[in-house]
Amino acid sequence: MSDKPELEPDGEYGTDARADRAEQALRRTQARISAILAIADDAIVALDGRMRITLFNEGAEKLFGHSKRDVLGESLDILIPERFRDPHREDVRAFAASGVAARRMGNRQTIYGLRKDGSEFPAEASIAQLDESGERIYLAVIRDISERKQIEDLLARNNAELEARVAERTRALQEESRNRELAQAALTQSQRMEAFGQLTGGIAHDFNNMLTIVSGNLELLESRLKEKYERELLLRAAEAAQSGARLTSRLLSFARRQRLEPAVLNLNDLVLGIAELMKRSLGERITLTTVLAGSLWPTKADPSEVENAILNLAINARDAMPSGGKLVIETRNVSVDNNASNPTVGLQAGDCVCVSVTDTGTGMAPDVQSRAFEPFFTTKEGRGTGLGLSTIYGFAKQSGGHVSVQSKLGEGTTVSLYLPRTSGPAKPVTSESELEVPLSENSETILVVEDDPDVREVTLQRVEGLGYVALEAENAEAAIGLLKTEPQIALVFSDVILGRGMSGYELGLWVRANLPKLCILLTTGYASEAAGGARIKDDFEVLHKPYSRLALARALKTTLDVDP
Repeated sequence: MSDKPELEPDGEYGTDARADRAEQALRRTQARISAILAIADDAIVALDGRMRITLFNEGAEKLFGHSKRDVLGESLDILIPERFRDPHREDVRAFAASGVAARRMGNRQTIYGLRKDGSEFPAEASIAQLDESGERIYLAVIRDISERKQIEDLLARNNAELEARVAERTRALQEESRNRELAQAALTQSQRMEAFGQLTGGIAHDFNNMLTIVSGNLELLESRLKEKYERELLLRAAEAAQSGARLTSRLLSFARRQRLEPAVLNLNDLVLGIAELMKRSLGERITLTTVLAGSLWPTKADPSEVENAILNLAINARDAMPSGGKLVIETRNVSVDNNASNPTVGLQAGDCVCVSVTDTGTGMAPDVQSRAFEPFFTTKEGRGTGLGLSTIYGFAKQSGGHVSVQSKLGEGTTVSLYLPRTSGPAKPVTSESELEVPLSENSETILVVEDDPDVREVTLQRVEGLGYVALEAENAEAAIGLLKTEPQIALVFSDVILGRGMSGYELGLWVRANLPKLCILLTTGYASEAAGGARIKDDFEVLHKPYSRLALARALKTTLDVDP
């Protein structure tokens, strides 16, 4: 048996052993906690109830740049940027009063920490609160999220840029779609106008032949009438024929078939020249203003057609302002780039000169605006022919330009006429005074070639009435036969359209090739492409139907006086 006395379990020696074991267990726990705190990557900070730092692990030293000795016992404010300190205190008080034991990372918005060197960094934190011996203490785990924040910011910027690019591309696609719709509408309008042009051009040709018969016979009849009443009747008929001639001239203008006499113009000078005339036509209730561009480019166009266009637009504007208003005529230089995002629809790329007429009148509804250039379409209820804008459209297209309309119902209308820029100085336009009717001095022989027997008959009489000897042929083949047997013929006066077989233009080419000393004068009410088209006026002199006795006499005289 042992010599040591045995002790009861609850004796002195048993109590000491249990105390030792508890102390050892506490040291082991503290050692484990110290080891955890030491190896933790996150910053772990403990605070007392007054927000004094009581624990600062190595992770916190690395994150904040402070040593443990520097911060233990210091206020938490040392780790928080100044602008966030007051909001942070309010947040801690709210957390303390909430009764919540802990709040994990991600349950609140990003916070910011302050390093020893003064730099700031974004962070997120978990925080717990507990009572120890009646004192409130806090434990916070803080993690630097600078890298994640950078990635988030980068993603946000990329998303914003992507959204901006998508929005920009969407706008570009919408703009492209609108431009395509405008281009398609312009193409459709152009095709409609071309179809109308072909129709009206053909009508004008036939109508001019009839007017030539009417006006020619009236001229022949005039010298035979003695009574005043009879001559008055003839004068009314002649005036009606002239009105018909003006109507067909407008039709040919719309069909782009009228004969233009272009000259280099300065539109500023032209607008100023007719401004006074327009003021008288507009009346006192309409205020006319001209806005003329400095250094306006010259353009090449028929001055009388430009004047007619501006006057027509001014009259239309006056009718759209029955109670008065403002009318502005503006000139400007325009450079067109069809590769731009919003091209001027209907214009070719390049430089052009624009004259626009703007009124403050009733404006046009969309359906009216879409038909504005159609011939015979009018809203004036019996007061208009419907050929004003269509004539301007045809003249603009034939001159290599364009015309556009912008209008809003109840606000007004702007019509813009675009003409291509040209080089060279503008020349003043002078009107030619009428001369006395020149008669034949040598009784030259004229061969009249015309397939319409009525037109041919009146033409023969008019030519003979001017002192010439007239021969006739109903087509080009008959004319060639006469030319081979009648050497005294000095001039061939042929219609361009001769039905079947050779056209008058082709007859002229044959004469030029086989009888180069012979003079050629062509006449037409409508020059089709099949009959020579735009080349006719370049190759031969052309007299347009219906023509007066004076115009016929001067054309014959001028052609004969020119050495072939």
